[in-house]
Amino acid sequence: MKNAILKRLKRTDHLPMLFIGSGMSIRYLGLENWKGLLRKFARLATDNDYAYEMYEQQAKGLECKEGLLPKVAELIERDFNLGWFKDDQFRESREQSTDEINRSVSPFKIEIARYMRDKSRQHNAEYAAEIELFKQLEMRSIGGVLTTNYDSFIEDLFTSYTKYIGQEELLFSTLHGISEIYKIHGCCTKPESIVINEADYADFSEKNAYLAAKILTIFLEHPIVFIGYSINDTNIENILKSIIKCLSPENLDKIRERLMFVERAREGVPEEVSTYSKSFEGGKSIDMTRIRLKNYEVLYQALLENQAKYNAPMLRRLKQDIYELVLTNKPTGKIRTVNLEDEKLEDVEVVIGVGIPSDFGQKGYAGITAEDIYADVVFDDREYEVDRIVTTTLPSLLPTNSILPMHKYISQYTGELPINPDKIIKDFDGFIASSIKKNRERSGYRNETISSLRRKWSLERCLYALQFLKEENIDPAELLDLIKGVIEANPSALSTAERDKQNLKSDIKRAIRIYDWLRYHKNKGALAAAATNCPPC
Repeated sequence: MKNAILKRLKRTDHLPMLFIGSGMSIRYLGLENWKGLLRKFARLATDNDYAYEMYEQQAKGLECKEGLLPKVAELIERDFNLGWFKDDQFRESREQSTDEINRSVSPFKIEIARYMRDKSRQHNAEYAAEIELFKQLEMRSIGGVLTTNYDSFIEDLFTSYTKYIGQEELLFSTLHGISEIYKIHGCCTKPESIVINEADYADFSEKNAYLAAKILTIFLEHPIVFIGYSINDTNIENILKSIIKCLSPENLDKIRERLMFVERAREGVPEEVSTYSKSFEGGKSIDMTRIRLKNYEVLYQALLENQAKYNAPMLRRLKQDIYELVLTNKPTGKIRTVNLEDEKLEDVEVVIGVGIPSDFGQKGYAGITAEDIYADVVFDDREYEVDRIVTTTLPSLLPTNSILPMHKYISQYTGELPINPDKIIKDFDGFIASSIKKNRERSGYRNETISSLRRKWSLERCLYALQFLKEENIDPAELLDLIKGVIEANPSALSTAERDKQNLKSDIKRAIRIYDWLRYHKNKGALAAAATNCPPC
């Protein structure tokens, strides 16, 4: 089975893209399908055992321009929103959603987003082995992910990928086609982006031209592996119809090798890899590979064996830097250029090097900024050489930065540290200002955890409250998830010069330093001893 899948993956030179539907969230998170989600919220909107059936019957008596379920969602949302503002069971949620309420975000979407965020952290233990294999696909085995799911399961695992939410972000962002996640129906981290009711789908369809063109380009360049969709799913059928309209019969025959549809083999149905033909109006049809599996480990193992030479996040950064260089004629900090006279260009061979040339490495490491260090501690994706960070970068930064997250590097460094020991914080309280230490017992935050804070407050408020928590109440993984959430919502948080963002900048950097200490210092018992034995600069 694995060899049959691998053979199809290797028919092109491109990494496959994953197109992921609700079946994955049902399998790994225990979430409902679309109808099941509406059934859950129908009961919250109307306390009746047959609430969903009532709304469905109402919808059937109305014009359903975008289909039955979007109309059902519209009807449920209307009643749910009216009750949400006065129902005691949502009091805490209202207190935590002030920002969204002020932006007129639908309470229906606020609660769906909250539900999805909570469920995203609850992985089904039965599929732990599959989830671990899926997580390993991030670096070298796939080009990216498209999904209609609202939950954060994929980005929680593929932490180095760049996420784009909805059509607006896809339209106004520079896409590089690798190491990216396209959440085309919205995301639980941005409730207003969720596409669920009739008006949402009408708006989605009206603006669909760019998205359809982008998806078509992806389909023509990459193998596509559909996971978690029915082969008759409306979203998939619409995409396949667009492809059929654009391609000649000859090119349709070429694309058949790129389309792979993964189905769960039901009880009594054998596992197989076969060809499936789907017909459309006008007598046209499209062939694809159908993969029926009971256990998805074999699929992920095949994907893992089909690896690229370089990891996807690194290639994306390279493409981004080259794009910015061509667009602005200004090299980024990661690309070096030489001045050449235009008339001499025909005599020049252009070489792009992936990595750090030996004659440039030492100077390059002296040019790494404090923001680069903070970002690397969070995303762990810059592949810096530890020795050069410790011997060159940190000594050059510390004179102008009173404190930096450095335990990630010095915990791996085996030589004599060329850093003043006073610059290395050796206990948790060293990260907390004296004014905070005096008041933290009375703050009301003291016994909270990050997860409990996130159920009550916005990301930025959770970040501020972090400094009041007890050390033992801070889970490094939860802290990292919070930090990434804040950076995702505020991409310039680490470097902003805006006056009203300085508190956020201070809070996010403090959080990263605390994470660095918890994650790396505590796992390296010899660090404190090494720090006290190093000579001052």
